[in-house]
Amino acid sequence: MKNTVLLLAALTLLALAPGNSEACIHPPKGFKGMVDAAAQRGLVFFDNGREELVLQPGFSVNTSELEAEEYTDDGLLKNFKSFAWIVPLPALPDSYAEVEPELFTDLDKFTSIGPRIPKPERGEDDGPAIVYEDGDEGVEFFEALEVGSYSIQPIKATGEAGGKELASWLKSNGFGELDERVLRFYLQGGYYWLAVKLSADTGLPADGSVKPLQISFKTPRPVYPLKIHDKRGEFDLELWLVTREAVDLTKSRQFGIETAEQISDRDQQQNRETSYVKLPESARAIADGSAELKALRTGKVFVYRFFGRDIDADEGLDLALLQDELHWEFEKDVAPKPKEEVKPTPPDEEKKEGEKKDDEQK
Repeated sequence: MKNTVLLLAALTLLALAPGNSEACIHPPKGFKGMVDAAAQRGLVFFDNGREELVLQPGFSVNTSELEAEEYTDDGLLKNFKSFAWIVPLPALPDSYAEVEPELFTDLDKFTSIGPRIPKPERGEDDGPAIVYEDGDEGVEFFEALEVGSYSIQPIKATGEAGGKELASWLKSNGFGELDERVLRFYLQGGYYWLAVKLSADTGLPADGSVKPLQISFKTPRPVYPLKIHDKRGEFDLELWLVTREAVDLTKSRQFGIETAEQISDRDQQQNRETSYVKLPESARAIADGSAELKALRTGKVFVYRFFGRDIDADEGLDLALLQDELHWEFEKDVAPKPKEEVKPTPPDEEKKEGEKKDDEQK
């Protein structure tokens, strides 16, 4: 089995409180452990203009220098109680939920990567110029929400003045500094921002095993926040996409993500095409409550598992060159369309046209 099964996501939109302006993560004041970004995975359900996005913020703590009294009886870190992160989205979400952590473990098993030809059994053993649209500039703060252990502040910034106000608010509220080019990219696209904080009064686990966050919103195409990581250091990424339509994998490759088959022609993913009812129960729970995903739940679905390696590294994908957010296109949308509609000629007109040509030749 290839190393692809061992790839973990390391999305660096994570910014620990207090604010973090660089790729490295700074622990809270007085905390002795070393905190790093680690193993964040993402899941996208998409159909009928509706996306259910699940994100698991990831971190890991090197506890070698910690004393026993810094742990609770449950193994939580007493002095490490919160971190903050930013999620840009093309539309304002209309619902949120906490998700049980076994979701990604179940998906990992359901879409396991193995050799395409099974082995015999052996028994047990720099971007374009930015132009802002006309309109009022400023920042709009929507109603803040509490979702389980998450505090979420949705924000919409418009124009250059709004961008500056947003950047100042994020920095002063413990979300770190945004790269100016990244900020302009999302402002130009009219994106919304989710300022998210995860808190636990008793402390967070050293292994980062926190509950994922589910976000529901309308979008004409499935998307995932990727450009936000520009200038924050290299990282790996693991994503799942569940949809009714086959995806054009040549287009998704431009965002630095590949399937196991694209990485190695000797490997294949299990359950690429399956029925919705065969998905793990923890995955079905994500889409079961959405009316817009009703058609998705009634038949065959495609399940894609993507891996991204060394994104924004010297030899990997340069996020600064991306002129669009990570999104997927479907095979049905890829075929070139004729410039003019071609209509079939009725048989009697074909006969008249043939007689006319015969007369001209005489």
